[in-house]
Amino acid sequence: MSKMFEGKGVVIIGGGRLQLPVIEKAREQGAKVIVVDRNPEAPGVKKADIYVPSSTMDAEATAELLFQIAREKQPIHGVLTVGTDASYTVAVCAKKLGVPGIEPEVALRATDKHLMRQTLRQARVPVPDFEMVDTYSRAIEVFERLGGDCVVKPVDNMGARGVRRVSTLEDLKEACDLAFRYTRSGRILIEQYIDGVELSIDALVIEDEIVITGIADRIIEYAPYFVETGHILPSQMPQEVILSGLDVFQRGVRALGIRFGAAKGDIKVTPTGSFVGEIAARLSGGFMSTHTYPYATGVDLMENILRLHLGMGLGDVIPKRSWVSIERAIIPPLGIVENIMGEEEAKAIEHVRDVIVEVKVGDRVREPQNNLDKAGHVIVCAPTFREALHASHQAVRAVKVDTKPLEEDIVNVSVVLERARTRFHGQCFVCPDCDGVKCRGMVPGVGGVGLGTGFIRAVERLRRWDVVPSYLHQASVVDLRTHFLGMELSMPVIPAPITGAITNLGGAISELELARAIVKGANQAGVFGTVGDGATPTKYRIGIRVILENFGLAIPFFKPRMDNAMIVERMLAAEEVGAIAVGIDVDAASFVTMEMKKQSTVTKSIEEIASLMEKVKLPFILKGILSPLDAKLACEIGVSALVVSNHGGRVSDATIAPVDALPRIREVVGDMPLILDGGIRSGWDIVRALALGADLVMVGRPVMIYAVGNGVAGVRYYLENLKREFRKALSLVGASTVEEIKRKKDILYERL
Repeated sequence: MSKMFEGKGVVIIGGGRLQLPVIEKAREQGAKVIVVDRNPEAPGVKKADIYVPSSTMDAEATAELLFQIAREKQPIHGVLTVGTDASYTVAVCAKKLGVPGIEPEVALRATDKHLMRQTLRQARVPVPDFEMVDTYSRAIEVFERLGGDCVVKPVDNMGARGVRRVSTLEDLKEACDLAFRYTRSGRILIEQYIDGVELSIDALVIEDEIVITGIADRIIEYAPYFVETGHILPSQMPQEVILSGLDVFQRGVRALGIRFGAAKGDIKVTPTGSFVGEIAARLSGGFMSTHTYPYATGVDLMENILRLHLGMGLGDVIPKRSWVSIERAIIPPLGIVENIMGEEEAKAIEHVRDVIVEVKVGDRVREPQNNLDKAGHVIVCAPTFREALHASHQAVRAVKVDTKPLEEDIVNVSVVLERARTRFHGQCFVCPDCDGVKCRGMVPGVGGVGLGTGFIRAVERLRRWDVVPSYLHQASVVDLRTHFLGMELSMPVIPAPITGAITNLGGAISELELARAIVKGANQAGVFGTVGDGATPTKYRIGIRVILENFGLAIPFFKPRMDNAMIVERMLAAEEVGAIAVGIDVDAASFVTMEMKKQSTVTKSIEEIASLMEKVKLPFILKGILSPLDAKLACEIGVSALVVSNHGGRVSDATIAPVDALPRIREVVGDMPLILDGGIRSGWDIVRALALGADLVMVGRPVMIYAVGNGVAGVRYYLENLKREFRKALSLVGASTVEEIKRKKDILYERL
């Protein structure tokens, strides 16, 4: 039986992992494959019939070598690339060989970021305001003209290498140095920062027809850098967002003159419109065109791009199914890789298609700054978004890359705390002991309302319990793991939901950065995160976005707004992005910052709570319970868990301390999971809480301080340090597991 490309000679520019699928497809269908790459050890080189040792960026030299091969060894019928910015080399080679392709000047417009933006702006396709510079002094002028919130990037590199956001002049020099390091031409671009959701769009182009072959949500993290930590295909954004991004992408493709082959766009969609980030004359990298789109739709894009470049026209591009595929990066803690486990376990998980580990034992793991700084990837595909999400986070958690931190990777606590103190501008004093004394009455701010005694008492009452140690036992190996709502946690600690970055934290950090730091830092420490609702009516969307970015590994807590329809809207949004559960801060029925923003909150009847629970299929949590009667009513309607909390003393300074309410509530709820929120500051505090009846604890202000001081790394460090303290405390009371400490009621002695 003849094969589709029998007798055809095809050149693939690039022999890396991203080009491997198209190389394999060409060989599978009988083509003679010529691979161009300067690295003879590239994986695609080993699959080649003919290897050409030439740089993928050296268009003229590569074209001359291929011309000689075509004349002397193997006729060439097509030239292409996938997933790398070699479209100019492809165009030059195609023209030299007389095979299908775009004009070199078109490819140049789709490669050089400055030329691309000039072309798009002239065609009235929206792009951020920008200028190209080649000196630092000129960069300062442009930075100030653009208003001080900018992105600095090389004009001629890909994969987010050398790209950084800059908000202050102090950071501009470092950002420029980084961009100059990654540019081949000595030119860098400074453009206005645009905040919005990001879409990745793929298309095949033939005879001016743009055939869309994938629209995905890009997950971008690790500010001030732009690291794509995954994508979700198809996009889960509202239809109006997708259509807005699609319109700008298609206009951009036409303006650049891409009339044949492929086009790939990164598009930002904001409330005021869509903007082109990048448009390239190729199919996307990042496993979208090669893996997630084919998995989700059954359409073979590698076969189709080969057909196009071999002059055979498009094949079948009609989707065979509408599944959801997710690619997610594996990013372990910083340090030297000591052990890699769980690959086979991850591959065995239902809906997991690929587990790709890029690192080996002995490699150095650094904080990601671009799309190459990742330890690996998992790719899943399932009939529904929720199934795909669940499989993706199962797979990522199964792959364990253990690292040993180097001295330079260890967080300098004094530096982090001083940085946080400076950024708070007096809204938080970053006290050595976060006990509520110095910030009493600071609401707005981080203190307790009124005289601040609600906050102060939560800490004091927990500490009145002295712990009786035990040294004659065999609990030297301690297992801190526990389970909650069917998920395994590395310890019984989660961050509390925190919002109000502007109102309460004095603008020390943006709301998005705060939520990202808390959720991602918690996830990296092996627990799930939480996000809050906030007084501003639209603020909940930030939390929803962060839940989506972190593949559902967070729980949102919403305010008890007077209009139940607003609560339902928020809960359904959380369910749509795969949240673990949803919760309501019932104690925010009277809340200063809500009143300041004229947002009405009220107490809710148990019937209203039951009605709200029926609106979602997720586990349902009530936060702010201090009354045994309230707890009993919640039990009767099937609430999944309760958070015993006085809202950090920010609702009233007259309420009972959470730790005093905890034993009374445990008496009436039986085995219902209870989370204690209030005053937890150490591993010993966790021991106290569990021995008094809690299953988990929440920590609020200290997590917030470390988020402001050092982002994701700060939160991860704080929680890991708390984990170390808790492990030591468990051992010193003779308990080897979390369940065992819950049974040791005799280890506490109450000071009167």
